[in-house]
Amino acid sequence: MAASTSSSPPAPPAPAPAAAPGKTPLMGGCLSCRLLSGMGLLGAGGYVYWTARRPLKLGYAPSPGTIFQMVVGISIACWGVVVLADPVGKLQDTKKQ
Repeated sequence: MAASTSSSPPAPPAPAPAAAPGKTPLMGGCLSCRLLSGMGLLGAGGYVYWTARRPLKLGYAPSPGTIFQMVVGISIACWGVVVLADPVGKLQDTKKQ
């Protein structure tokens, strides 16, 4: 018997890399969408922050959980400001001119 050689099928060609999608402005440039979601996030962040502040006004010592809740509230509110400001959309508008 002759020595058998292992023959494997040829490797399939590698798929071509897909073109990267173009960056679009946040919320697709829709002003009413930005206003609604930005104001909603500001309100939610304010609610979370002021809920965490209530025990502090009553004289309780701040716990790590209370401080974390305040940080999360401020972060949500900052996210709302970013959505309202839409820095990505403004950056793309200046490039088009």
